[in-house]
Amino acid sequence: MRQYLVLKYGFAFVAVSFLAALLTPASAQEKEKKAESSEAAKLAFSDAGSLQNNSAFEAASEDWEKFLKNHPQDPLAPKAQYYLGVCRLQLKQFDKAAAAFEAVAKSTPKFDLLEDLLLNLASAQYSLAGQGVAGLHEKAAASFGQLVKEFPKGKYIEEALYYQGEALYSAGKKVEAVAAYEQLVKDHEKSGRRVDALYALGTTQEELGKYAEAGKVYDTYLKEFDKNPNATEVRMRKAETLLQTDKFAEAEKLFAEVAQVKDFNSTDFALFRQGAALARQDKYAEAGTVYAKVAADHSKGPYAADAAISAARAFYRAEKLDDAAKWFEQTLDKGGANVAEAAHWLSRIYLRQKQPAKAAELAGKQIAGAKDSPYFVNLKLDEADAFVEIPEKKKDALALYAGVAKDHSSHELAPQALYNAAFTALELKQYDDGVKYSADFLKSFAKDKLVPDVQYVAAECDLQLKKYAEAEQAFAALVKDQASHAEIDTWRVRLGLTQFLQKKYAETVATLEKAAADLKSADAKAEANYLVGASQFFQDKFAEAEKHLSQSQTANAKWRQADEVLVLLARAQRKNDKTPAAKQSLDQLIKEFPTSTQLDQAHYRLGEIAFAEEDFKTAGTQYELVVSKWPESTYAPYALYGRAWSQLKTKEYAAANETFTSLLSKYKDHTLSADAHFGRGMSRRLAGDFKGTVEDIDAFLKSNPSEPNKTDALYERGLAEVSLKDNAAAEKTFAAILKDNPKYSGIDKVLYELAWAVKSQDKSAAAVPFFDQLAKEHADSPLAAEALFHVGEDQYDKKAYADAVKTYTTAISKKPAGDLGERTNHKLGWANYQQKQYDAAAAAFDAQLKNFANGALAGDAAFMKAECLFKQENYKDALVAFTAAGNVKLSSPTMEALRLLHGGQSAAQLKQWKESLALLEEIPVKFPDSPVLSEAIYETAWAKQNSGKIDEALKDYEVAATKSRDHVGARARFMMGEIQFEKKAFDDAIREFQRAMFGYGADAATPETKNWQAKSGFEAGRCAEVQINETKDAAAKTKLINDAKRFYTFVADKHSGHELAGDAKKRLEVLNKL
Repeated sequence: MRQYLVLKYGFAFVAVSFLAALLTPASAQEKEKKAESSEAAKLAFSDAGSLQNNSAFEAASEDWEKFLKNHPQDPLAPKAQYYLGVCRLQLKQFDKAAAAFEAVAKSTPKFDLLEDLLLNLASAQYSLAGQGVAGLHEKAAASFGQLVKEFPKGKYIEEALYYQGEALYSAGKKVEAVAAYEQLVKDHEKSGRRVDALYALGTTQEELGKYAEAGKVYDTYLKEFDKNPNATEVRMRKAETLLQTDKFAEAEKLFAEVAQVKDFNSTDFALFRQGAALARQDKYAEAGTVYAKVAADHSKGPYAADAAISAARAFYRAEKLDDAAKWFEQTLDKGGANVAEAAHWLSRIYLRQKQPAKAAELAGKQIAGAKDSPYFVNLKLDEADAFVEIPEKKKDALALYAGVAKDHSSHELAPQALYNAAFTALELKQYDDGVKYSADFLKSFAKDKLVPDVQYVAAECDLQLKKYAEAEQAFAALVKDQASHAEIDTWRVRLGLTQFLQKKYAETVATLEKAAADLKSADAKAEANYLVGASQFFQDKFAEAEKHLSQSQTANAKWRQADEVLVLLARAQRKNDKTPAAKQSLDQLIKEFPTSTQLDQAHYRLGEIAFAEEDFKTAGTQYELVVSKWPESTYAPYALYGRAWSQLKTKEYAAANETFTSLLSKYKDHTLSADAHFGRGMSRRLAGDFKGTVEDIDAFLKSNPSEPNKTDALYERGLAEVSLKDNAAAEKTFAAILKDNPKYSGIDKVLYELAWAVKSQDKSAAAVPFFDQLAKEHADSPLAAEALFHVGEDQYDKKAYADAVKTYTTAISKKPAGDLGERTNHKLGWANYQQKQYDAAAAAFDAQLKNFANGALAGDAAFMKAECLFKQENYKDALVAFTAAGNVKLSSPTMEALRLLHGGQSAAQLKQWKESLALLEEIPVKFPDSPVLSEAIYETAWAKQNSGKIDEALKDYEVAATKSRDHVGARARFMMGEIQFEKKAFDDAIREFQRAMFGYGADAATPETKNWQAKSGFEAGRCAEVQINETKDAAAKTKLINDAKRFYTFVADKHSGHELAGDAKKRLEVLNKL
């Protein structure tokens, strides 16, 4: 595929700048055809053309359509249809443009602008194809082809040929596209499209597999356009043609040069193909480095995945396994088509690096998804090879090998699988199966290179089946016939072993004594010397035996029978009167081979040492060895006990419980049984079995333990009772400790648990003295701060706020952390707030925010800090604080509504009406059911009123007055009256004042509501008085005087204690004189 498109879809070949020139001839022709066109048509044509010439394509399109509708038969109609298409093209309405052009082409075959028409038609079709419309590439190619055919020397021939090629290419007709490009390149050497045509021609030939031809085209391109922005890409393509024509060194060099070009956007591809060129020259390490650079430096690029697997392959072939593993692993992580291959080779790497578990896991995980992969059988064999290295999985390996040999008998790996099955059967001591698989192999693959190895397996199985004579014969044949085989040393030693097992000691020495020195394998040398030494020992040749047994140790002190060598060496040394050396050999055996003899006590003591050093894991391991390997030992119950405590110390509570139970079950009458009950009780509690804890502790207490064990046990039982929510029992247990052992080292914890046990029974008051005792008598206890908090809570609940402040402050001085610290600071703030000590309250909330900025109560603290400022009428700082509180979560919707309300009120006090409205108007939206809704709406109206939005304010006052039946509603009515008063709508004002006077509870209204009733009455009187002076009608004046008197009388009589009552009486005196 091409990397670049020279031009994008949607390119208009006849641009706006051409339109004026196109329209001018139209106007001239119009003059020539005056007799044929109506004046209306000519005017309409001229107007549409003017719009088009001025780039008003939408309007022009509409006018061209009107022209065609109103003058369909006019001689200018084809031109109008064409220009309609041009406008549609400029508006990128390619389907409509194409339709217009096709209509002209069909109705007017001899259209005088046919060349332009065909180009624009092809352009519209090509653009539609670019938008995904099916079949349009073919149509565009045909239109471009018609343009080439009818105007072979026309002004658009170069564009037509180029885009004919592009359209054919996009339609999948690459051979035909090459013809168009070649015609343009050959016939129009000076064409402005030459650079694009050469590029298109070369890339298309490349895609057709014509690499030599493409290479020549690229040579021409680079000769003529070496400064072109695409020249670097073309060099890269030239390099690809070299690679494809087996010119690897040249390709490598050119790819490397391209990759060094700064800011080249295909550097990754160039490097990728450079890697391929290096690999084809067997420069695998260099290839891996280049591939790795692609994957690392261009990880988001399209070649990253293939580069990663290619790097891995190259590094693997270069024996750089760690590097290979890195890139195979990356391939696995990212998924894709290369996963199975990566899994196979990575499995092989893991196996080579002695990591069979990783190899098994990897191969096993990938097999199911690799059924269609050529690496399917490889992965099966990989999994089997991994299992064979894992002792507990070796039997599974045997089954897998046999399965591969059976299910894929014709696969190239079948012989290897069958050999592996035979060898694994040998290792598993399934000797009859080993003999069978060996026979099957020799029957099916008699000429395979693995035949000698299979014959060895058969011989070894005979040996293990104690068919010594047959085994001796088979090994003798191998030693004779396969002298150059890599395993000859092993087979020679096995021949000696078959003789030794038949007690042919002289023959064993003869076979191995001289050969041992020449053996290359350390294991073989060690075993040969052992067999010689053992043979000599049984021939009573102890000095010679010691010599060869020592040589076995020197050859390999860790081979599979090295412990037996040490035992026999000690015996030989003893025979040679070398007791210290014998003891040293046995000590070495104990240290290096702890399972070779009866070492139960040694391991138990090692466990005791590790436990004392608090290395509980090691202790548990040592105890477990005694329990599992020597279950009948007298140390077994002690090992069980020690193991259980080791598990408990490492927080393996369920395991500890199980071990204690095992001890109690197996050794019911043992002296450790009582202590085991205590230990199991503790482990049960920590594992969540609280009922079991109580049972075990009661059993322990029956043994009449001494102090402090008894109190420790009671404390454990109390904790379990708390967890069982049997707080009454817990109270009794902890109270008993407090009474019987008040000097107990953990008495602060006892007091704490006792207090909570009492408190949890809804006896909070009774719990307080225990919290208080803990705080006073154990002030340094880590539990003292919480105890003080609970004392403070009791004082707060009793409204003894001053005492609560002191207690909370003392608790805070102990620097409690977390939730406790936050709650204590918070309640200190509240205790001060309740006393109207707003400065102190704010300081407490501020301290809480500083120390517990992300706490659960941080939002509430921010809000309460703002409330303190609000209460102090510090509206400026309050507004800032309320705003800040909006950035954190508050504990309740009511608090959030209050934040908005008081924030809005603070802004109002500062006459910041816009800010006030911004806060207040959130309340109805977010909290439509809030108890402060009416007040919020009232405050909103007040802010709008002060912002000059009187009509909006009246509406909000009406809502507040309707929703509220208390002082807020009355106040809203009063304000509605005031607004009407200001507007001199006195009758409306009086009605609103009257609604406030006689509504909202009337005579039963709250004192706060009556305040606004009195003010409304006084203002109603003022409304009436204002009208008295303005009316000329005597009757009306009399009525107004009476109304005013009635309103002032309402204030003076109904609200005689109000501040306006005196003013009302004065107004009555004045009115009575009228």
